Amino acid sequence: MSIRRKSTISHGHNLSQRRASVVSLYSALDPHDHDDDYHRLSRWFSVIFVQKLDIYHVLERQEGKRTLAYHLFVFALTLISLVFGSISTIKAWRPKLDAPLYYGELVLCIFFAFELLLRIWSAGCLGQYRTWVGRLKFISRPVIILDILTLLGFTISLGTGMKAGEFPTITLKCLPPLQMIRFLRVDRQLSSWKVLKGIIITHRQELTVTLVISFMFLITGSYLVYLAETSVDPKLNTGSFRSVADTMWFS
Repeated sequence: MSIRRKSTISHGHNLSQRRASVVSLYSALDPHDHDDDYHRLSRWFSVIFVQKLDIYHVLERQEGKRTLAYHLFVFALTLISLVFGSISTIKAWRPKLDAPLYYGELVLCIFFAFELLLRIWSAGCLGQYRTWVGRLKFISRPVIILDILTLLGFTISLGTGMKAGEFPTITLKCLPPLQMIRFLRVDRQLSSWKVLKGIIITHRQELTVTLVISFMFLITGSYLVYLAETSVDPKLNTGSFRSVADTMWFS
């Protein structure tokens, strides 16, 4: 049996052409070959490969309308969770929001765990992540490690309130940092941090001058407040500004 394999991905073509080339993988059979079962099996594997490529593109890339819609959806979920977590720290609102917050975090934890499994599975569309060693290489990426640690933290937090169906007081104090980390992980490619790094490197001289001037104003203002608020007689010095360090903290 002779099979003419076509190139699956070429750098000069767009995504639709890539999909067409992937679907055509193993599909060009010899005219004298009538093995329909093998033909269907080959096309089935080709379709699975295309699905992996699509899922990986949506989850790991930031291009296209579908990818933008998905990341906006995840951004909205994490933002709502962060807002509810902050409001639940108010004593007047806590009895009403304890149960909804707990079950909402449970749903989000299951959702992000399923998303993580999809990321690991779809990474097989790339040659460097196709084997088990490649999967371990993919999992060892800093972003994936952050996802795993965040999921582990939420799992432990949910386990502490499993019986009551709500978060204990101690867990509520640890919940906002986890929600903030999950909120920051929306930027998968770290593009915003790269832009910030570029700005710092480009304008490092201006930032250094601004830092020095700010420190000079801090010292001068603290000393003036100390002179104005401190009595001449040390025995009468009963105010809040008993030293320059106190005025610096106030400033």
